[in-house]
Amino acid sequence: MYDAPFSYSHQYQYPNPYYFNEPINNNIIQPNYWTTHDVANRLDFFQSSNGRNKIELKDYGRKPFVININEATKQNNNYRTALWTGNHLQVTLMSLKAGEDIGLEIHPNVDQFLRIEQGQGIVQMGKRKNNLNVVQNVNDDYAIMIPAGTWHNVTNTGNIPLKLYSIYAPPQHPFGTVHVTKADALAAEHRSDCDMHYSHPTKYPNRIQTNTLNIVKTSFSKEEAAAIALLLGIDFTKSKFDLNEFWMGVNTELEHGKQSNLTNVTGDDPIITGKIALAHLNEFPDYYKRLKVLEEEAKAYWNR
Repeated sequence: MYDAPFSYSHQYQYPNPYYFNEPINNNIIQPNYWTTHDVANRLDFFQSSNGRNKIELKDYGRKPFVININEATKQNNNYRTALWTGNHLQVTLMSLKAGEDIGLEIHPNVDQFLRIEQGQGIVQMGKRKNNLNVVQNVNDDYAIMIPAGTWHNVTNTGNIPLKLYSIYAPPQHPFGTVHVTKADALAAEHRSDCDMHYSHPTKYPNRIQTNTLNIVKTSFSKEEAAAIALLLGIDFTKSKFDLNEFWMGVNTELEHGKQSNLTNVTGDDPIITGKIALAHLNEFPDYYKRLKVLEEEAKAYWNR
């Protein structure tokens, strides 16, 4: 973001360059607003906002907070720094090295806003990861709106760091997140048992958990089922089955997970589980409703 030039003084930049204390009645003597103390205070203010006094970059979340976001974004040299994490919204600062990208990702139930404050890059978006039909060159002052359920990536195409800030609604990263490098971010996702930038569903219900621990998955939430469907490229507007059928399917197929060592073939992996459910729903759109009837008949038979 560039500072607008103004004529009053190039040495002292005041916040309202086009506003002057003009008297309404020339017979009334106006007070002298420009005391030495006032000028000193104003200089301190602008020295701080122009970066000569650094802003402490940390997570100020859940408290009322005001900041010069342009300066904060430019000062951030970490790949990602959480600046404000609330219950319904999160602001993170990002810095991409020359040639670096965020990485192709999707947030099934999170709307995202990005704004470029320094550098140049290219943004790609699309409903399918193999069809990113929205491609746009971006640079300083460009804003990017990413609807939930949209595959997207941003790549630095310049020779200086690409500085931007991101707004997630709802939050996408834990409070106080700091990733110095992209490798740190990927390692953190791995430690959190992530799959394609999704982590623990009880804390962040808009993400999918890949269950690599000795924890038995008993059910998927409807939001998790929707996220699995997006990752598998299922379009419910074109399929013969709906989200409720698919949700029933992934929960049913957990019987081939860690619930039983004898029949465990998925390890509760959401993508593998989703693929099994999808295969059956492609056979019959109401496959799991039929299966439920058969299971009830089998239960009645064995209870004779």
